[in-house]
Amino acid sequence: MLRKSNHKKTYTTMRFKKHIWFLTILAAICLFCSCSKFFHRQQDDVPAISPLAQKLGFSKDRPLVMGMNTSYAPLQYVDDSGLPSGYDVEFTKILMRRMGIPFTFSPNHWDKMSPGIIGGKYDMGMLVYSSYRKDLTNYSNAVFRLYYQIVYRKKDYTEFDFRHLKGKKIAYMKSRPVGLMLKDGGAIDYPITDLSDAFKHLAEGEYDGLICYRFQARYNITQQHLEKVLKADELSLEPREYCYASYKKELIDAVNAEIKRMEAEGIIDEVYGQEVVSQFDNIEIPLWVWGLLIVLTFLFLIIFSVNRYRLSQRLQVAYDQMAEKNEALRLANARAEESTRMKSAFIKQISHEIRTPLNILSGFTQLLVSPNEQLSADEKTSITQQILDSTDRITSLVNKMLELSEVSSHTVIERKDNVSSLKIAREAVMATGISDAPHLTFEILTEEGADDLLTTDLQSATRILELVLDNAMKFTHPAEAYLPQTTIETREHAVLTVGHGRFVVENTGKTIPESEAQHIFDEFVQLDEYYDGTGIGLTVARSLARRLGGDITLDTTYTQGARFIVDIETEQTNTTKQQ
Repeated sequence: MLRKSNHKKTYTTMRFKKHIWFLTILAAICLFCSCSKFFHRQQDDVPAISPLAQKLGFSKDRPLVMGMNTSYAPLQYVDDSGLPSGYDVEFTKILMRRMGIPFTFSPNHWDKMSPGIIGGKYDMGMLVYSSYRKDLTNYSNAVFRLYYQIVYRKKDYTEFDFRHLKGKKIAYMKSRPVGLMLKDGGAIDYPITDLSDAFKHLAEGEYDGLICYRFQARYNITQQHLEKVLKADELSLEPREYCYASYKKELIDAVNAEIKRMEAEGIIDEVYGQEVVSQFDNIEIPLWVWGLLIVLTFLFLIIFSVNRYRLSQRLQVAYDQMAEKNEALRLANARAEESTRMKSAFIKQISHEIRTPLNILSGFTQLLVSPNEQLSADEKTSITQQILDSTDRITSLVNKMLELSEVSSHTVIERKDNVSSLKIAREAVMATGISDAPHLTFEILTEEGADDLLTTDLQSATRILELVLDNAMKFTHPAEAYLPQTTIETREHAVLTVGHGRFVVENTGKTIPESEAQHIFDEFVQLDEYYDGTGIGLTVARSLARRLGGDITLDTTYTQGARFIVDIETEQTNTTKQQ
């Protein structure tokens, strides 16, 4: 029994040892496979040197220096471990392995990349194509295209309106086309170099908008968890080509050939397209579907927008033309009606003005020559005076009509007479006879400088004041239509205040509304057609005053009747004379 027990124990021990050996061999196989994979991966990162690399002057001791941006995520950036990362890094590794060129990455800041490539610090790098640099470096064919977006705060805009950029603060990565567009729109532009910080500042309200590429907008909004705060819209700017760039043309020619083969094999879509879709949208949609949808959508929007724009433009043009024609017709009709009314009123008034003195002349002339009428000396004197007055009235009317023909003239009247304002006033008062008018009391007040000499045209200055005084005399007299109903118990009052080159005529007659302050100086205008006159006295007076360098205005603050201010020498005229 003891021998049998020992034999069983020996058998169990042998079986255990076999299991140990089996497990040891299996572990060794697994370790060998892992080491082989690691070694193979390390070999992949250091490609075998090709004849092309030797021809271009690259070796293990002198690898191709690939410049890369430290903050161009997700295309190029340095990860938390300090290693080059991003889609460009992965694509460049594949490209260099396929071309058999040893390489190394040289990280640097964004704004150092272009000068470094042009200056030869880097053998190659990836840049956005610029027509301004095409003569300074060599570009490859486009690896893909970059599309612009505008990023803004959702609470500020439903959608960003690029038609009203003036005064808006817009940040953007340094780009000449974007800078010119913002300058033309009147925006306040902020060129930046750190896009990550710019997104933070935008969310905090430092900018109104941020222009960047589509992939940058998606990446930074997602990485900084700003989906609820920021929104991005497409911009209608021309997309930019993303290329390799180098001072070595032979290197770029070789890169072009290899990129063409990689595009045919679908490697570009594999590295950039699918990775971006799965990372940002979580939905993998075939590229051709996206392309078809984009083309159809843009085609529809373009056709719809163009047709709508054309239709709206046509409608707007037609509406504007119709509105202009209607306004022109309305104004023409108003002018025609006003012209007809004024013409009728003028003919009626001028007929009355001429007919009355002509009747007096005709009647009294017949009376004087009639052999059957015996008139006393006093009667003959009275008749003779009325004939003279009627003659003066007709002569004055004819003179006004002649003066009216020169109203539109801008010829300056020569100032050749040295006279005082008081002398002008006295001659005008004498010519109008206002001081002897039976229906009003008249007085002259003088101010300082009334006796001082001024250079003017005595005849024109006297005529101006004469016409204004004549106007005051008429409109302090009751209108003919109101005479039967009106009894004047107290006479009206008129005052002429004389200063140096200025005359103020006040009367207590009819008040002129403020709305008619300019209209009364137009030709043939009479605010009350029941008064005598032709409506051309004030028109002629203002024309003469302006040709003398002065003017006539109505003081609308005066409410006791009417107050006209006559200047025959303005400050500008005085200054000119003194000079």
